[in-house]
Amino acid sequence: MKPTGDDRDRAVLERVAGGDVESFGVLVERHERRLVRLCQRLLQDPEEARDAAQEVFLKAFRKAGSWKPQGQVYTWLYRIAVNHCLNRLRRRKIVQLFSLTGRKSSAGDDETPFDPADEAPDPAARLAARERWQATRKLIGDLPPGQRAVLVLAKFEGLSYRQIAETLGITESAVESRLFRAMRRLVEAQETES
Repeated sequence: MKPTGDDRDRAVLERVAGGDVESFGVLVERHERRLVRLCQRLLQDPEEARDAAQEVFLKAFRKAGSWKPQGQVYTWLYRIAVNHCLNRLRRRKIVQLFSLTGRKSSAGDDETPFDPADEAPDPAARLAARERWQATRKLIGDLPPGQRAVLVLAKFEGLSYRQIAETLGITESAVESRLFRAMRRLVEAQETES
């Protein structure tokens, strides 16, 4: 039987726990793009997302020896990433509260961390689609962090309810409930804007 990606990830973690520091690079190569994309979708800032992903890998490296194989390695990495990003969002809210400034990216512009595919037939339709997406992206950014995390993991990362529950350390029914509330908030907000 050929080893799966998760079997290889587990072997890497075992080697790292045994002192083989160089092996961790394999894990980074396999999961870096996914984790940066996840952090970008949660934080809505590309530069901050890259920093967050590096910090997530550093945390994972430090915890490699204490990791207990209960699930898949990538869901363990996702859990670290989601928790790290939610903590960053909480700190950002505290800073905003005290500085009374609006939300902008670190570069001071309004970058789009994840854009929909641009297949509109003409410029006017493309512009309308982009404006709708920007409004939706802002609404996603305004969701409570727990709802935003579930929405991103389900709709953009394609994780199952079971995987999301494992990643966030909540029940599948809590995943379903948070996703329902997030989707309802988005629909209600879009209806009031129309």
